[in-house]
Amino acid sequence: MTDAAGGRVSVFVGGVSELYQSDLDVGRYVVERLLTEDLGPGVVVEDLYYGAIMVAQRLEDLRPASLILVSGVVRGRPPGTVQRRYLEVTEQSPAEAQGAVGDAVTGYVHPDLVVEIAAALKCLPARSIAIEVEPEVSTTGDGLSPSVAEALDVALDMVRTEVRRAPLLALADELRPLLEGDRLEESAPTAAARELLDELGLLEREGRWGRTFALKDRLQLGIAGSDSSEGMSHLDWALWWTLIEEVARLEVVESSYKR
Repeated sequence: MTDAAGGRVSVFVGGVSELYQSDLDVGRYVVERLLTEDLGPGVVVEDLYYGAIMVAQRLEDLRPASLILVSGVVRGRPPGTVQRRYLEVTEQSPAEAQGAVGDAVTGYVHPDLVVEIAAALKCLPARSIAIEVEPEVSTTGDGLSPSVAEALDVALDMVRTEVRRAPLLALADELRPLLEGDRLEESAPTAAARELLDELGLLEREGRWGRTFALKDRLQLGIAGSDSSEGMSHLDWALWWTLIEEVARLEVVESSYKR
């Protein structure tokens, strides 16, 4: 499926909001801000206030590689806390799926329900992330509480980070099958490549770089030297160098944000 510009949708950012319910409406504020920014090709940003079943239908239409949901959710954390959650795609029993659909039909809007419905209908992307803000006020009202208004920029930065990293994680998905089986002879570069892909799996699940940058350097040295692997094609070389360059680019970009 394509976005409005005619390109394939790689990342879908959705604000799950309970309209005019004070801090539970924070997803809408995030979306309003992001719609004024250029997040790159293939990124679609929408306000998902219209119910879990319609969200699932939208996901079926777009089939994005990555999903980022932003919302205010009561979890018992200090007000204004912003938390990233990696959403595991789990199998549901028919009874669980039917119960979730029953809740959704009533028009009830909650990010957990959005995830349950999308999973039940087999349209939840394998890479799905929730950015949650703990509300201070969850009663009827317009506007955000002081703690959540302050947390808004934190949530926005977290979404931007996820969007920025999405192409790298998609490339890692493309590379993993190339290391399966015995097509390539074991060598220092292939060992470093496997470790690097494992570390990128940690980045996807936990949002931490870990040893990624050191492993990128090791892979680069291995490929640049004479210790190569038998069986590597021109496509292999091109993809590995692209991975190295993308990790190096993000290392520079993200280190600049920490200053």
